[in-house]
Amino acid sequence: MQDHIVPYNHSLESPIENIVRKGNQLKWWQMALISVAVSALGALSGTGSHKKDRKVYDKELKQAPWAPPGWLFAPAWTFNNSFLLSALLSIANKQNSPEKKRLLWLQAGIWAVFFSFNYVYFRKKSPVLAAIWTKVDLFLAIASIMVAFKGDKKEAMKYLPLLAWTGFASSLADYQALKNPDPVLETKPLLN
Repeated sequence: MQDHIVPYNHSLESPIENIVRKGNQLKWWQMALISVAVSALGALSGTGSHKKDRKVYDKELKQAPWAPPGWLFAPAWTFNNSFLLSALLSIANKQNSPEKKRLLWLQAGIWAVFFSFNYVYFRKKSPVLAAIWTKVDLFLAIASIMVAFKGDKKEAMKYLPLLAWTGFASSLADYQALKNPDPVLETKPLLN
């Protein structure tokens, strides 16, 4: 019995697969622009809360003594996103990698957390849910490194900035969750 070869339908490709198939490489500045755009889109999930409300919310919350200034988060996420997008491009480039599907699912989880975080934190004003979201992101980063490491150690390193940042951010989020009331879950601070 002879196998039938079905021709590949290029019209079903994602834009990333199209770039990879054509052998095009994104330049560093293109990745930077995409990262800035993705980060800006992530910020949109927090819109609807007025800037004045956000400032009051930031000042009302008990912050960890080691918390950086709020303006640092946007550039940190732009930096993280550039590595995540680079990893995503590499994953799309892999043909028959056993890790490809798992890494794509992990990336989907990472991006789902990223795009929904501002909604949970700034619109819903839930420090407990924000801490949970941050921990989920941390665990997704750890899982991504472990899965990627099996196939390509260099690719696994692209998840290190996310691991470092979410590890640090988890300590901040945990502090806030323990020291502040949560209006969504209707809980009082666990620690004073």
